[in-house]
Amino acid sequence: NERFGYPTQKPIKLYERIIKASTNRNDMVFDPFCGCATTLVAAEKLNRQWVGIDIWDNAHTAVIERLKKECMLEEISDRRIDVLAVQGSITYTKELPKRTDDGEVSAPYLRVKKRVKEPEGAKMSRVEMVDYLIEQDGSKCQGCDREFDDKRYLELDHKIPRADGGMNHISNRVLLCGPCNRLKRHYYTLTGLRGENNKHGYMVKKQA
Repeated sequence: NERFGYPTQKPIKLYERIIKASTNRNDMVFDPFCGCATTLVAAEKLNRQWVGIDIWDNAHTAVIERLKKECMLEEISDRRIDVLAVQGSITYTKELPKRTDDGEVSAPYLRVKKRVKEPEGAKMSRVEMVDYLIEQDGSKCQGCDREFDDKRYLELDHKIPRADGGMNHISNRVLLCGPCNRLKRHYYTLTGLRGENNKHGYMVKKQA
């Protein structure tokens, strides 16, 4: 009878148990993927404040309907809905949050280091970068040292990940094969990737 038609919905008793174990009365509970509001309903029942975020367009309507179903809301007018519990009223917004570390609008990835300013001068296109790197190092993956007879097997990536402050400049660019690029992702520097490949035996063995 809890079902709200949301495919990943979890039992409310589970969320109540988590909230009881990790928060106190009037603490803030935050769910960045609130969906059909199970976390929010559990938080409201336990007298916690809450914030819910979801990229789903219908999430706001789902939250309101779920709280109504749980008898936690009373519709005062067409445009105003107040919470009957002591926590106060619902505030709804579509505005992007402001970052607290650098004052910019929120980004799709988290920066853990200050980004280095890009060098002045003409910018190279991706095609130009690939051609330049092949001219410098040949058609070889810099992650595992495998050579390829077709540059289409090589993918352009960063030596130092963008998430760690790496630049888009050619000095921070490298060519990797598909498996190395998938292993590296935004977790490793080029040095870290080569270390992982060496540990697992993925590096090309050099002939004596």
